[in-house]
Amino acid sequence: PAGAGAGAGAPGGARGRPPAPGGNSPYRQAPNRGGPGGPARGGPPAGRGGPSGTGGPNSGKTRRKKKEKQSPAEQELSRGPMRRDVPIEDQITVERVEVLSGVTVGELADKLGVGGAALVKKLFEMGEMATVQQSLPDDTVEIIGADLGVAVHFLSEEELEFGVEAPEDPENLQSRAPVITVMGHVDHGKTLLLDAIRSTDVVSGEAGGITQHIGAYQISKDDRAITFIDTPGHEAFTAMRARGAQVTDVAILVVAANDGVMPQTQEAIAHLKAAEVPVVVAINKMDVEGADPVKVKTQLTEHDLVAEDFGGDIPMVEVSAKTKQGLDDLLEVVLLQADLLELQANPDKDARGRVVEAHLDKGRGPVATLLVQGGTLKRGDILVAGTADGKIRNMFNEHGEQVQEAEPSRPVQVIGLNEVPEAGDEFRVVSAERLARDVAERRSARDRRKELAERRPTTLEEFTSAVQAGDKATLNVIIKADVSGSAEALEDALVKLELDEVQVRVISKGVGAITQGDVRLAEASDAIIVAFNVRPGANAREEIDRSGVDLRTYRIIYEAIEDIERAVKGLLAPEFREQVLGEAEVREVFKVPKAGFVFGCMVTRGEIRRDAGVRVIREGVVIAEDKMTSLRRFKDDVREVREGFECGIGLEKFQDVKEGDVFEAYETVEVARD
Repeated sequence: PAGAGAGAGAPGGARGRPPAPGGNSPYRQAPNRGGPGGPARGGPPAGRGGPSGTGGPNSGKTRRKKKEKQSPAEQELSRGPMRRDVPIEDQITVERVEVLSGVTVGELADKLGVGGAALVKKLFEMGEMATVQQSLPDDTVEIIGADLGVAVHFLSEEELEFGVEAPEDPENLQSRAPVITVMGHVDHGKTLLLDAIRSTDVVSGEAGGITQHIGAYQISKDDRAITFIDTPGHEAFTAMRARGAQVTDVAILVVAANDGVMPQTQEAIAHLKAAEVPVVVAINKMDVEGADPVKVKTQLTEHDLVAEDFGGDIPMVEVSAKTKQGLDDLLEVVLLQADLLELQANPDKDARGRVVEAHLDKGRGPVATLLVQGGTLKRGDILVAGTADGKIRNMFNEHGEQVQEAEPSRPVQVIGLNEVPEAGDEFRVVSAERLARDVAERRSARDRRKELAERRPTTLEEFTSAVQAGDKATLNVIIKADVSGSAEALEDALVKLELDEVQVRVISKGVGAITQGDVRLAEASDAIIVAFNVRPGANAREEIDRSGVDLRTYRIIYEAIEDIERAVKGLLAPEFREQVLGEAEVREVFKVPKAGFVFGCMVTRGEIRRDAGVRVIREGVVIAEDKMTSLRRFKDDVREVREGFECGIGLEKFQDVKEGDVFEAYETVEVARD
């Protein structure tokens, strides 16, 4: 029959291939039905595109052809026929799905094992209009999961890269040392307290006696290790202090007995509450005159920190960092709190934890302070931390001594990373350098995409809106610091300085000496360079001299913030205020041929100037604003007329002036910002 592929494309024709077995060919058509290559329904004669001819499904050409990418419609078909008679709830056989944030309807349908159209219909019933290819908000995905009885787990970037971790076997867990964070207001004695506990001298090495970045140390008390993290107290380091609260088990809140609760004390309390960290209050400076611990306890009660002797559950210990009064009691209370938490970790696995601090050392390269939270970190391990990766070449404890391994809760400095990681990044030990490099490169690419998205040019609509609202001046800043935490804190402080009329934009942030590249970027971007505890190299200094780029160097962050604040205020558009110059009362109205009206006036207060603006006031109400076209005394044009003299005034637009009206002359003057 013709429909069976007769002609040049008939089985066995064209290229001499044996005919397919008649009864078993899936492409064989029933007589007189006609396929795409048969004439039964008016199609062209079977030939080079026929079902079984050259180019048909049985040809070698098709078999060699690569699998083409499926269209959305084909993907939908490949999911199988949708069972319209079965509710979507009965089609689902899974109890839990793992998805990425921003999952599409089609991807979620695949995870649930249902057709995309069925899920679109379900969304429509819930009041959500969406297509198969459309991304869903996370809260919508959670609502769908709850409605269908499926638990939804959103994968983090770490879980996507390393997989979801199985729960720890209790048999593998061992006790670990508590990690203690010391928090409180600036100059309340946090570092001095830790200094007394460690019996070393840290404060004298700090610029201005202020802790500039996080330090992590481990001490021993009654043969038990305790790890301390000292977070900076100045408000500019809010982000660093918040990060310190993420890794801590117990927090010591230091409050000076003579000052009481201060703004940063309240800020620290808010961080600790958000992190749900147990708190021990150290009422410091008990040796200072005017110390009032009862007042401190009363103030803390207002912030829901009720002392044990006030009927609450917060341990409060009176101490003096100078005289070392109460330090043993404080450590005992801290260990007691740690015992209640039953802190455990598995030391027999690949290490993971957090980057506490990182900086670029001229001789050793990137140096990172790591806090091990699980597993054991060993010299020679391959790790990835944020966008940095590398093999640990050397490892040191807080005393600068080389160590071979670090168990959970142990802070160590490591050397061997290819770049400086961000403070607060998670680090993980991986099996191969290739894997670490791939993960780090993917993260770097993701960060670059994010940065480019944020740097997108302003659209015409946005530009028009900005012009209508008043043009924004932009202060571009490049930040270079000795450690990543300081750079991050300085960036945070600059964002807080952002005013309505000035946009502060940090176009680059890095660790280490100022390079030629930084100077060239500053020159191209019309930016200033803010250097914190770092200096330019010889080549960079020559580049600065040549280009005239503004470089500001600082050792204490207060000065940097104040300087930038002044620069920001200097960029503000000038503020204008009106200043009334004088008033003139209209005594007579004259009509001048071809010139309109001229108003005969007496200057009753101040002076009237020719270039001033004019308001027409009638019975105390401003009825018009205008400009002068003429100011005359008798027949002479004059620049100004003083109080007690008569004059003639002509107005540009407003002519409905009556005798008894008052002209108020004013000018707009520029006023310096506060």
